[in-house]
Amino acid sequence: MARPLKKGLGYFPLDTDMLSDRKIQRLVHRYGCKGICTYLTVLCEIYGERGYYIPYNDDFCFDIAFTLNLEEVEVKEIILYCVEVRLFDSELLECRQVLSSAGIQRRFREISRRSGVAIDLDLEIPDDSVYGRVIAVETGVIATETPVIVTETPVSAAKTPTNINGNKKVNTTTQHGKSNEAEFSKDNGESARWEELFRMAEEATRGC
Repeated sequence: MARPLKKGLGYFPLDTDMLSDRKIQRLVHRYGCKGICTYLTVLCEIYGERGYYIPYNDDFCFDIAFTLNLEEVEVKEIILYCVEVRLFDSELLECRQVLSSAGIQRRFREISRRSGVAIDLDLEIPDDSVYGRVIAVETGVIATETPVIVTETPVSAAKTPTNINGNKKVNTTTQHGKSNEAEFSKDNGESARWEELFRMAEEATRGC
């Protein structure tokens, strides 16, 4: 018969700067060594039993009180203060009657990554830490729209002067600042030939 799969963890990491956390400092300031011992005992129960959460009820508080030789009422008060300073998630406690936090679930994912054990979607807490943002970047697609600025280029149309024969007269500028005037005709030089004929006729009749 196969050995049943262990839900809990055999160990869990504890940050060396834990006592610098303001939430831990508030807990120690209010309850002293009793507060920090209660919190660490709850963490051991969470990681050891279920991996990332633990059901919260009177029996649980009695077991913690028995382990630490404290009053059950005092244990309940300390745990609720841990929820108040956000060491445990208040919404999960209110809706599911379980103790957990985003940090606990993040550490559980890191430790159990190879085993493939997933967190129950009903108990999963959105993680806005650096770890959570890395996952979002790896799985999400970020698209930014680049604005395109279109400027209308003004077009100016200059009226081309024409001569008396209807030909367009175009001024062109050559290199070195010299300006020449060229005549262009759409009738393939027909007007120029008529002008030459009129000039010759005038010269021929000038002596009559």
